Amino acid sequence: MKRIKHRPAKRLVQFTALLLLLLLVCAIASVDSLVLTALLIVPLLVAFVDYMAAKSEPLLEVSAQTSLNMALYRRQALQVVIKNKAKHATMLDVSVHLSNAIELQKPQQTVFIDAKQQAKQSFSLRAHKRGDAQISAIELRVGSPFGLWQTNWLAAQAIQLKVYPDFSRVTSKQHLSGVVNKPISGLKLTKKRGDGIEFQQLREYRQGDSVRQIDWQATSKRRKLISREYQEEQNQHVIVMLDASKKMAIEANEGSHFDHALNALLLLSHTVLKQGDWFSMQSFNQNLRWLPDVKGAQNVSRVMNHFYDLYPDKSSSDYLVAVNQLIAKRSKRSLVLLVTTLDEQSIDELMPAIKLLQKHHLVALININNRAVSEVLEEPIEKYEDATSYCAALALLNSHKANMAKLKKQGVIAIDCNPEQLLPHVLNTYLNVKHSGAL
Repeated sequence: MKRIKHRPAKRLVQFTALLLLLLLVCAIASVDSLVLTALLIVPLLVAFVDYMAAKSEPLLEVSAQTSLNMALYRRQALQVVIKNKAKHATMLDVSVHLSNAIELQKPQQTVFIDAKQQAKQSFSLRAHKRGDAQISAIELRVGSPFGLWQTNWLAAQAIQLKVYPDFSRVTSKQHLSGVVNKPISGLKLTKKRGDGIEFQQLREYRQGDSVRQIDWQATSKRRKLISREYQEEQNQHVIVMLDASKKMAIEANEGSHFDHALNALLLLSHTVLKQGDWFSMQSFNQNLRWLPDVKGAQNVSRVMNHFYDLYPDKSSSDYLVAVNQLIAKRSKRSLVLLVTTLDEQSIDELMPAIKLLQKHHLVALININNRAVSEVLEEPIEKYEDATSYCAALALLNSHKANMAKLKKQGVIAIDCNPEQLLPHVLNTYLNVKHSGAL
């Protein structure tokens, strides 16, 4: 352990005050100088011996244990085990050195350990930022044998933690209430036969089966009606384009637009992979991240580990550059979900990028609504400035609706949603496209 601090204890201050008072009384009472000298030297000698003992490294062994994966905003226990190898009991204060992204419910705890015994102290951790974090050390404040000095010792730990989004909050009933596989306007559903549908197995005929499902060769061999059963085509490709510009840093309930988007898209990846389809994801802006061709539900951790520490930067969106980068990586037809927050200026930049993307892929635009516009429209109008703000917000809303309608006419799956309802919308979009055979 490393000694980082050495200071007088409260007992030393009290002891010094008492000694000065005693010396004052002795001086007033004209006590012999030899006695006064003894009264001064003996306490100083005791304090010096105690000081030297406090500088000696204590016979303590420290270890810390916790899960290396944390969920954002959820509490997690950290167990600190302290073994006292000395032949005498000790009392000490325990604290934990953490990254700024993690907070402790009770920063410091006091523990008494008998000789040759050990104690376990439990700390409650809570992360308030995604990404990498660290428990760097355990700090012990140990008293000297006579209690006149306190020494702080640092026991290095270097425990690396990863803070992931809290999926339990996202998958709550409130967030998933919209996942009912609602049809998307303009997307024509097809029957489960023909192109885009894979043969699965033969089975006995069931009432309601189409005549075209009957396998006549198998029927003649088994002398009873046998139907072909089909499953939705697997090996389809879903690509997510996630805007990581400053617009996505807009705050909403339980995090920013970007936080909601990342949560929903990581859960979408789990659904896609469970369905047997391929999943790729690209974040775009100053720092581009690209994760290609993930398949199999067991590989969902690859998606999480690639994006869990991603945050939006302070630049503006460049949709055309992002689309060109994506097409260069993958031009084979896929479902592309572009998740962003549109404003008045970005729609003009988005249109040519969408047209270029449509030449290669089926495009779904998921726009996360800026609640600032709806808040202005909900405010009561009491003065002229309120009326001006209301009219401006209404003009923005009408212009946005017209642009979204224009995109739909061009064959884009264009969806507006609030941050809290992003998950059901992206899941419904994927499931409807898959069921329709549109790919």
